[in-house]
Amino acid sequence: MSASSAASKPVLVVRPLRQQDAFLQLLKQAAIDYQYKSIMRIEPIAETEPEAELIKGSILRFAEFDYAIFISANAAELGIKWLDKYWPMLPADQQIFAVGQQTESILSAYGCTVLSPRKQQNSEGLLQEIPALQELKNKALIIFRGGGGRTTLGDTLQSRGATVTYCELYRRIVVQERLADAQSLLPDCGCLVAHSGELIQAMGPAATETANIPVVVPSERVAEISRKLGYSNILVADNALPGSMFEMVKVALR
Repeated sequence: MSASSAASKPVLVVRPLRQQDAFLQLLKQAAIDYQYKSIMRIEPIAETEPEAELIKGSILRFAEFDYAIFISANAAELGIKWLDKYWPMLPADQQIFAVGQQTESILSAYGCTVLSPRKQQNSEGLLQEIPALQELKNKALIIFRGGGGRTTLGDTLQSRGATVTYCELYRRIVVQERLADAQSLLPDCGCLVAHSGELIQAMGPAATETANIPVVVPSERVAEISRKLGYSNILVADNALPGSMFEMVKVALR
């Protein structure tokens, strides 16, 4: 796809709906045409579900953990609701970490002192950049996340000596009707924006007519998933923050 033809076609954004989406706002401000199809929704675990007992058990034991890690903005928002219900005041000597600045902002607004990686806004960055997470003998950690997430973070922390507990607060549900809409739109788009590996995997393998469409991703890991699916024109942003993804979209549309 030539730069001129890409620039004349809309950007396809497929990530879950957010109340205030700074990335979409940047596209609007730049007068970049886009199609937004939220192919995946976040479904919180309801208190009436059996899985809620596991969450409650972890929340009641919260003071037993040396470190707490929140893997996403959704994990932070939902985790705060659970913690607020059972912990009027959080343990004072506990260290809290966030994967990404948006997640950090949510936790900070709640009153937590939070550390997050700066160079890489992902799990790999957390593992590489945070000194406290390098040697974890006799440390207990809890990771707040969605169900079925990657195990790289937990596995690595365990290999460094930690005891790791997962608190899975939500599930990701592919919305088949929106997915079909997104797949039908893709051949006529200037680029596809995939904020996560789960999203590009949900979109499925590239077809002949979509293999060369620019795909903007937040990390080399998601880029590799995209390559395995048959996409050949992949642009890797510095991280998943709105500004970084937006800058790479501009590159894709040149």
